[in-house]
Amino acid sequence: MKNIIKMSLFMPPISPIKDKATGKTLKSATMTPLRTVELGEVYKLITSNEKLAALTLEVRNASLQGDIETYRRLKQQTLPYVTPCGVFTRRRSDCLAESSGLVVVDIDHLDSSKEAEILRQELFDDPYLHPALAFISPSGLGVKAFIPYPSGQGTSEGFRWAMNYVHCMYDADHQQPGKGVDTSGKDPVRSCFLCHDPGALFRE
Repeated sequence: MKNIIKMSLFMPPISPIKDKATGKTLKSATMTPLRTVELGEVYKLITSNEKLAALTLEVRNASLQGDIETYRRLKQQTLPYVTPCGVFTRRRSDCLAESSGLVVVDIDHLDSSKEAEILRQELFDDPYLHPALAFISPSGLGVKAFIPYPSGQGTSEGFRWAMNYVHCMYDADHQQPGKGVDTSGKDPVRSCFLCHDPGALFRE
């Protein structure tokens, strides 16, 4: 029987939009998912959605121009996102309705888009990780991989296993602060921004 991997899709913003002058909240963060999606739908959205392609171009241009403040603002306010660890009724760690068996690993702040493309393929081809999906991050200088963790492990153990392996095998040379595997969040509700990547790699 085919295992259907599901997760929650959320619309932006991921954090509140506030008026710079007054600090007043103009739009609250999205806490309730738009709908449940299958992993194949996520792949199609990343590779072929024209609106997402336009949004990604705007976000990525800010990143490549070195305008980090604009890049972060656009990413948080305009890009949709998913919860790779599973289906949630609300964006809170205690609201997990169905586990996907996946964790997400990010490698950030690479030196070039070419390096990101090479790493995307290397991660996808790794027989130990066996990612279900790998794509270039919104900045254009990173890779996100959705990785199945060993049966019998919980999500937290799965995060730890995947991050440690990726760091040892692909990231040991990156000693600069902020570069390499993003270990900032191991919570099951950890979100992953979606962005356009026509070269994304998907395993049926």
